[in-house]
Amino acid sequence: MTTEDGAVEELAAFAAALEIGNLPVRVVEKARACLLYGASVGIAATPAPQPALAVRAGLQAGPSMATRFLDGAGCDEEEAAFANAVLFHARCQEDAHPAGHIGAVVLPAALATAEAVGASGADLIAGVVAGYEVGLRIGRDHAVDLSRRGFRTTSAYGVFAAAAAGARLRRLPAAAFANALALAASMASGLREFVEAGSEEFAYQAGVAARNGLLAARLAAAGATGSASALTGAAGFFAAFGGSGRFADRLTDGLGSVFEMEAVAFKPWPVCQFHRAIIAGLLDMRARLGGAQTELIEIRMHPSEADFWGVRFTGPFQRFPQAFMSAPFCAAVAWAHGEVGFAAMHVFDDDAVLDLIGRVRVVADESRPRYEPQLCVVLANGDEASWDATTSGRDFRLNWDAAVRFSKALCAEARVPGPLAAGLIEAAASIDTAVDARALTGAIRDAVRAATAR
Repeated sequence: MTTEDGAVEELAAFAAALEIGNLPVRVVEKARACLLYGASVGIAATPAPQPALAVRAGLQAGPSMATRFLDGAGCDEEEAAFANAVLFHARCQEDAHPAGHIGAVVLPAALATAEAVGASGADLIAGVVAGYEVGLRIGRDHAVDLSRRGFRTTSAYGVFAAAAAGARLRRLPAAAFANALALAASMASGLREFVEAGSEEFAYQAGVAARNGLLAARLAAAGATGSASALTGAAGFFAAFGGSGRFADRLTDGLGSVFEMEAVAFKPWPVCQFHRAIIAGLLDMRARLGGAQTELIEIRMHPSEADFWGVRFTGPFQRFPQAFMSAPFCAAVAWAHGEVGFAAMHVFDDDAVLDLIGRVRVVADESRPRYEPQLCVVLANGDEASWDATTSGRDFRLNWDAAVRFSKALCAEARVPGPLAAGLIEAAASIDTAVDARALTGAIRDAVRAATAR
């Protein structure tokens, strides 16, 4: 059990000492998969509006310390991390965990810092693992409380992940590393009001978390200090953002032998992670039933999901965030068209989809495990069909094979030429042995350039 007063120090000591040689092979492969998948989602996100706005609002020129992928500009690492995190998150298909979409924050932060300090690929991997482990461990038992209060997990925990990645890549000693995490606690932010309002600031939240986390690391490197009780104090992060639970009890359990990042999953479609299994099940039933006309689609979900912000929303739809959080919208697109693509998630006047939305019923069911909905479709002729995520055999856990598969598909969607797409995969596959992490950042920059040109 974690000692509450030493929670920050214990996490920092672990992350500061991380070396690729001490990591299990499976964790190194997981980090490579996260890098490839996250970058590929960013490459396919170039049509979204937020990445271009992030570039327009940022530095137009600067020291060539790190690469801003959308326009290829060299700039300060914090500016690069901000703009690239917006890009990685704008499509809403980034990696996922119950504690949020940490990859959309930590990967841009780690890549920018690795460029800025001239880190090796092995150090980049260590920084990525440090970031995921710190961010996910802080969030895994706290996320439900934090979300219930209207805060955003991705940015609230992502700032710790970015700080940890930046601190590890700068090789801060444990004491300074602890200060970086403590400072990050005061830089956490992000609200879920965008779902209710139908606005699009969700992507900028990832950018702010990436930038703030790196700022915390740089402040700590310069000698700034933070509260040792920043997580667990009476006015610390857990209490302020969550409640009175014992959120630190498991914080450091199994450090170095059990890696929370192994639970990170992918999203086959650009939707909320709660809706992956819903779409998978409806596509399976649709194929089995030949797309028959349906009178009712019933979705039984765990109450923490069914009653989550925006999950029951039935319109009117005006913006992408309303659509990707809405179970009825995602279900209707899946049944109406047999696929759920980025373009379809932006069409709000599709009569077939709008007609089906009114026939989708979301039911809160305590008996359903989280992320494992049960579906029932009642057809126009009265027949019924059902699907249960618990017994479906679907596995959304992110691994190298899944990352390669999605990288190819996303690059093809973005019309990235085959040689550039293959180069990206090769750069990610060999990153742990690369002398310089710029081999990977260069491959990402080239693929994004090709995507924006087309």
